[in-house]
Amino acid sequence: MQLKSMTGSANMVINTDIMSLNLDISSVNGRFLELYLKLPDELRHLESKLKALCHDRLTRGKIDIFISMSLNASQSLQLDKDELQALTKALNEIKELLPQSSVNAFEILNYPGVIKQPLNIKEIIDNEVISNFMKALDTLVITRENEGERLKALLFTLLDKFEKLLSPISEHLDSLVILERERILSKISKYKTEIEFDDNRVAQEIALNAQHADIREEYDRLTSHIKEVREILTKGGICGKRLDFMMQEFNRECNTLASKATNLDITKLAVELKVLTEQMREQVQNIE
Repeated sequence: MQLKSMTGSANMVINTDIMSLNLDISSVNGRFLELYLKLPDELRHLESKLKALCHDRLTRGKIDIFISMSLNASQSLQLDKDELQALTKALNEIKELLPQSSVNAFEILNYPGVIKQPLNIKEIIDNEVISNFMKALDTLVITRENEGERLKALLFTLLDKFEKLLSPISEHLDSLVILERERILSKISKYKTEIEFDDNRVAQEIALNAQHADIREEYDRLTSHIKEVREILTKGGICGKRLDFMMQEFNRECNTLASKATNLDITKLAVELKVLTEQMREQVQNIE
């Protein structure tokens, strides 16, 4: 399945014999699916239908929808000549009885039946709007898929960088505990002639501090997380929330790694890993 971004847009301008229609849809990232529709009064009755169509195609994102419409005057303003002649005859009779009376053309046009429209014009308009709205949604989905593929490639690149940075730590995993033990013993030896130490307590403290320096568990978890994120990206589909959770796990392990680091090289690596994690998290925020 394709990976989808929550960022995309679609714009359509449609001209028919009956009307001109403008559809504009824009999408940005959001925790849930948020729909904001701006419709002309003539199309307000379609709001629930249009929202249902959005729910069928989209799962997350803030979606702004703007639709404007104007009727084609040449088609929508057709006079019923028979009705108009009957009305004219009636008006002439009124003028004979009431010479002071007057009627302008706009009042005549507003008289029921003078202007005729196709009997099913409302149905025609509704069908036209829904049909083209579905096409605009198709375009929106395509733009979100294209952006999703770009994000996917970028995340794979960042994962490769992360793995490359993490790799040198594996060379120190076996020596870190030993080095930390030697460091503590070296400090103790400086004061042993002046201060009497409890050998059992010293052994316990050395063991605890040496254990704290062991970052093998964090390294193994980060390696596993890299593999899992690659699998999620490859599988695609709706995975933004899962990826966001994985970024939280990345950040947690990097923080622990930084806190347990006993030499400057590991500390620097942990900081760089945190920077890469944040870069990945920013991109993941846009994935559906």
